[in-house]
Amino acid sequence: MIVPGRDTIRTATPRYRVSGSTLPGARVFIQDKEAVVVRTGAFGGAFTLAGDTSVQRVLVVGPAGDSLARDFVFVRPERLKTSPRDTLVIDSQMMRPSEDLWLTAGDVLEVRFKGSPGWKATFSIPDVESGLPMRELSPREAGGVSGVYVGRYVVQPDDATSGTPIEFKLRRSFFSRLSAESRAKVWITSDSLPRTAEVVGRKPFLNVGLGSDRLGGAKLGYLQPGALIRVTGRVDDQYRVRLSGSMQAWIPQEYVRLLPPDAPAPASLTGSISVTGTDSEDVVIVGLSSKMAYTSDLQTDPLAIVVDVYGATSNTNWITHHLSAQEISSVRWNQVEADRYRLTIALNHRQHWGHDIEYLGSSLRIRVRRPPQVADPARPLSGLTIAVDAGHGGSNRGALGSTGVEEAVMNLAMAQQLDSILTARGARTIMTRTSDDNPGMLDRADKVVSGGAHILVSIHCNSTGETSDPTTVAGTSTYYRYDGFKALADILYERLLTLGLKPWGVTGSFNFSLNGPTQLPNALVETGFLSNPEDEMLILDPDFRRRLAEQVADGLERFVKERR
Repeated sequence: MIVPGRDTIRTATPRYRVSGSTLPGARVFIQDKEAVVVRTGAFGGAFTLAGDTSVQRVLVVGPAGDSLARDFVFVRPERLKTSPRDTLVIDSQMMRPSEDLWLTAGDVLEVRFKGSPGWKATFSIPDVESGLPMRELSPREAGGVSGVYVGRYVVQPDDATSGTPIEFKLRRSFFSRLSAESRAKVWITSDSLPRTAEVVGRKPFLNVGLGSDRLGGAKLGYLQPGALIRVTGRVDDQYRVRLSGSMQAWIPQEYVRLLPPDAPAPASLTGSISVTGTDSEDVVIVGLSSKMAYTSDLQTDPLAIVVDVYGATSNTNWITHHLSAQEISSVRWNQVEADRYRLTIALNHRQHWGHDIEYLGSSLRIRVRRPPQVADPARPLSGLTIAVDAGHGGSNRGALGSTGVEEAVMNLAMAQQLDSILTARGARTIMTRTSDDNPGMLDRADKVVSGGAHILVSIHCNSTGETSDPTTVAGTSTYYRYDGFKALADILYERLLTLGLKPWGVTGSFNFSLNGPTQLPNALVETGFLSNPEDEMLILDPDFRRRLAEQVADGLERFVKERR
């Protein structure tokens, strides 16, 4: 048995995945329903759970009639219940705020707690306001539970408090009341916010909001260390940043060095723009008086790189365009807001081949890659550098198949097969790992970019979650982040479908680390679902892995021929 991996499982879901393997030819019954056993002996299915505690069985019957059974105990957590009315209770389970906050004038503080229903609730912000009323939500508003109280307060310009918890009170009468404090603390520092800060660290980035999942929060873009930003608040370990009059973002605390409170707000005038070319790339340089935050986007219709510089105001009075710039048709600027300066770099070619942004002193330099030169049309990859990433590795084993095969092992096997095929077709390759280790994602990206790769492909196996039936989820898929690199993901997907794999789709705006670099076209390939017994059977087949690698290589050739 692979999933469940233990005999007693606590879960709130009504369904739980079953994955395992037995001898080929045996029969498997999951909750008395026969499951399909593929040639490798792998099988899968799902338990349907009911009640607070249940015992579920997997039964295997051999060809001679002998059998084995394994039982699993599922314990479902108690549903949230209404607290007793006659005994005053304030429950910390739903209490908000649950994270430390830095607030300033105009911010809205929203508070909540669950307690005994039907009484009077208030909250206080020490040194600011006390006895602020809270409203009890109806059961319909609170998921069927009574006694959930909410309140809000708009921070005023003169408010100030430092690291204090929110104080809650629930009162039944003058002689019967209960108090509690939030574990999270609140700072209201109107005299020192907003505050200027310097961006520090390795590969700092901006998040769009505070949401997160297994891939992290949705990223707005990456920054250069040394850029100045304006901090206006904090939630837990994320600083809120004012980019412009209409835009804000969030940045992890580790990438921020707060400057003294009297440091001036970041602002810059832009200077002249020069457009030149070298032997391998075109270069755009715009003068700035300070290093500012920026974001970039890859537009496809028409093809252009759009760079927004925040806190910058135009003093650009000329743009010098040299003939050595071969692939840039024009550069223009636009003041889209009083504090947001936009640079639009229109390109001559039909495919984004990558760009890099960095500071030279305080001037912003955008390096634009040209399409790769193909010496032999019959061998379009000859002379190109292709980066191949084998996902996971080391202590990060990735997904598990029904037979116990590990994704990290299969990824490396397929990546090495692809490496061999690409080399035979004349390409130079960069492997992010060649053994069962796990280089960090930043190290992998640095190796790819510094090695001068023209294209990056990351090889993975997919997996369904523990709450799905693995027999119903199968197929291949590709992933990209920027629209400018979508064509690569599309072409690879079309080639993979020729193998007879089920379609799982092409996914954009994918927040995977190796889909983040703008320096080269890149795509992630999920070859198949290792959690699906039939997909796993294919992935375990060396001949199938060879054919899969050939299709990826064919897709790279087609991409280069069609898009250059």
